[in-house]
Amino acid sequence: MYKVTVFPGEQVFSAQPGENLYRLLLREGLSPAAPCGGTGKCGKCMVQVNGVFRAACKTEIAGDITVVLPDAENMRILTESASVTASHCPLVPGYAAVFDIGTTTLCCYLLDAHEGREIASRAMPNPQRAAGADVVSRIRLACRGQMDGLTRGIREAMERLLLGCCREAGVAPEEVRLICPVGNPAMQQLFLGILPQNLISIPFRPVLDRAEMRECGDLLPGFSRAKLMIVPDISAYVGADTLGCILSQGLHRTDETVLLVDIGTNGEMVLAHGGRLAACATAAGPALEGAEISCGMTACPGAIDRVWAEKGRFEYHVIAEGPARGICGSGLIAAAAAALDLDVMNFRGKLTIDALEPAPGILLTQEDIRKLQLAKGAIRAGIEILCGHFHIRPADIRQVLLAGAFGSFLDPRSACRIGLLPPELLNRIRSVGNAAGAGGKLLCTDREAFDSLPELMDRVETVDLAAHRDFAKTFALAMRFPPREEWEDIQ
Repeated sequence: MYKVTVFPGEQVFSAQPGENLYRLLLREGLSPAAPCGGTGKCGKCMVQVNGVFRAACKTEIAGDITVVLPDAENMRILTESASVTASHCPLVPGYAAVFDIGTTTLCCYLLDAHEGREIASRAMPNPQRAAGADVVSRIRLACRGQMDGLTRGIREAMERLLLGCCREAGVAPEEVRLICPVGNPAMQQLFLGILPQNLISIPFRPVLDRAEMRECGDLLPGFSRAKLMIVPDISAYVGADTLGCILSQGLHRTDETVLLVDIGTNGEMVLAHGGRLAACATAAGPALEGAEISCGMTACPGAIDRVWAEKGRFEYHVIAEGPARGICGSGLIAAAAAALDLDVMNFRGKLTIDALEPAPGILLTQEDIRKLQLAKGAIRAGIEILCGHFHIRPADIRQVLLAGAFGSFLDPRSACRIGLLPPELLNRIRSVGNAAGAGGKLLCTDREAFDSLPELMDRVETVDLAAHRDFAKTFALAMRFPPREEWEDIQ
C-alpha cells in the first residue's frame, strides 16, 4: 500500500500499487473537474504530483506521493436570487436552509423561517464536476459502482456550506429545523443516495414524484434534527429546481405568454400561455459552462467573459482584469456573436480563418464552434417546440426570464445574435437570478406554497423533446446562426 497525501487540507489516503489517481480522488470526493469524466480526452484534470503537473486520469500510483489540487473556490457563482413574497407561515419553527444543487455549482441559503428573510448564503463548485461536466456522465459512473463517492462528496459539501452559513449568522446547527434541496432529478437522487438507473432506463420515470417531509437523519449528520423537504421532480428530465422557478416567478398565476429559460449544461424551459404551463429539458452539453472547449474554463479570474467587435477587431474583458487564461461560456457566446459581426464566420458556423483569437493566445477552433452550435441548437429547438405545443410563434412571447447563474452573466444581444434566443425577443429579456433557490425559500416560509405542489405538478404539461417528431428537423435548423441581413432586418 502507498500513502497519498492531498493538499489543501493535508488529507492522507491509502492506495493500491498501480491504482489510478483520478479514480482514487473521485472515490474520496476530491477529484478536480474532469469534463470528459476521466476518459483522458479533455486534459483538464491537472494536479501537481510531487511538484509536477500531471493529468490525474493518466497517473498510476507507483509510490508515496503528494498531490496538490487546483483551487476552484474562485469560480464566479451567483447567489443572488429573485425576491419572493411569502405569507411567513413556515412549515416548522426556527431556521431553514435551502440548497440549489446545480450540475456545476452548489448554493446554500440560511433563512429565518418565521420572518421569511435570508440571513446568510454561501456557494461553491459542485464537487461532482470531477465525475464529468454533464449529468449523464455522473449517472453512468453511479451505475458502475461509483455511487458512494458521488453521494458522499455532495453531502459533505452541503454540510460544509451550511455550517459556514450558521457561523456567519450566529445560529447553532441544532436550531436549523428544515432543509429544502432543489435540483434536477439526477442531482436530487445522487444527494439522497438513490441509484439514478431510472433516469437512463425505459420508461424514464422520476422516483421523487410527490412532495413530502422526511427526517434528515444521517444525510447531513451535523443537522440530524432537521426535517428534510422533498420537492418532487416533474419528470425524469424536469426537476424540482424547475418547480422552484415556476413558484418564485408566479408563472402558474399569469395569463400572459412568458418564457423562462435556465441555461446551463442542462437547459430547462417553461412556457406559460393562456393559463397553461409546458416544460421541457434539453441536454445542451457542457460547452456553455466552458467545458470541452479547447481554451474553455469556468467563470473565474482569468476567464474572458465578454467579447465584442470594435474597429474591425475583437475586443474583450477578463474577469478580475488580469491576463486572459481562457474563455468561459458567456465569453464563448459573445465571441461567436462578434465573429458574425466581423464576417469571419458565416451563418452555417464555417470560419473563414483558421481559428478565432478573441485575445492573444486564446484560440477558438472550428470544433469549438460546432460544440457551441450543438448547445445553442438544443436550447433554441426546445423553445421552438414549446411554442409549437401551444400553436404560437416565438414573437408572441411577451417576456423572457433568464434564470440561473449563466443567464445572469449572459449578454442578451450576443445570445440573440447567435440565435440561442429568438432575435425578435431581444428587448423582452430579463434576468431573474437564482429563481430555483428563490422557489425553495418560498416553500420553506409559506405553507400554502408547499401545499400547492400536488396541484401544480398536475398542471405542468411536459414535452419530451427526444420523442418529439419534429425535434430532429427543428434542432438542425436551430444550429444555424442568423445571417447578417436577417439580423439587421429584425433590428
